[in-house]
Amino acid sequence: MPRQLPQPSRDSLDLITILAALADPVRLTLMRAMYTRPGADDCAAVADGIEVGAPTISHHYRVLREAGLTTTTVEGRRRVVTIRREDLEARFPGLLAAVLAPEPADQPARA
Repeated sequence: MPRQLPQPSRDSLDLITILAALADPVRLTLMRAMYTRPGADDCAAVADGIEVGAPTISHHYRVLREAGLTTTTVEGRRRVVTIRREDLEARFPGLLAAVLAPEPADQPARA
């Protein structure tokens, strides 16, 4: 039977904690990968191609979950991660789109 790992309630989501979690380039990359592929996804599939070790990826997923950005469900040996889109949109409307939307290819990246 699947079980959900602990996460903060919708009412306790904190903008500073969320932005601090997204400040790390690896976590931002993970979140952008999930954002562009809506729905639940296997943690390993999302992290495929990111050049850090499994323990480091696990740490980043934990930080994202504890910040309230994701939900992690354990299904046997598999962990499925989803962005808490509904909760985040209710608390901070437009935040995910503003932070995670890919930059247009025809514009230079911001420094």
